[in-house]
Amino acid sequence: MTAARSSEAERLLTLAAEHMLAHGVSQLSLSQLARAIGSNNRMLLYYFDSKEALFAAALRRAYEGMPAEGALLAHLQRPGDLRAQLGEAWRLLRAPENVPYIRLFFEAFGTAVRDPDGNRSQLTDIAAVWPREFQRAFVVHGYPEGDAEAATSRLLALWRGLQFALLEGVDTDTLDDTHDRAVAALFPA
Repeated sequence: MTAARSSEAERLLTLAAEHMLAHGVSQLSLSQLARAIGSNNRMLLYYFDSKEALFAAALRRAYEGMPAEGALLAHLQRPGDLRAQLGEAWRLLRAPENVPYIRLFFEAFGTAVRDPDGNRSQLTDIAAVWPREFQRAFVVHGYPEGDAEAATSRLLALWRGLQFALLEGVDTDTLDDTHDRAVAALFPA
């Protein structure tokens, strides 16, 4: 890809990610997205080959901008008190600046689950990063590989449920208390 083509593709990708973050993805067509970002279907397909490829790349770009993600994952992979780190990481995740990303995650995940054949890349990308990183974190904290995988499933179930409750409007004090009690039960010292 030439530098000019690459530059234009990056510009369109950034605009698509910003639009998806602000307006969501359910019922979003390629034509609607093209109009919203000042382009057209042919140009988007020229740069990204398919709607699926564009949407997957735009979602990845949006998630890269999530304020807490890098710090959260790095935080969990440091040696130390696992339960305290999980509490701190949860509080980073549920911070108000991350709520639009959480909302987009659930919407994109729901869209991908409804039509997995048409959204295979989205489903794979959405579901892949955190489990891999969480499993590494549990290994750092002394969990054998198989136990780390099971612990990752428990943590993801907890956090996804709490994120859903956050989007429903449950207050953060209640969510934090629920989190801390669940972590104490799920990950005994």
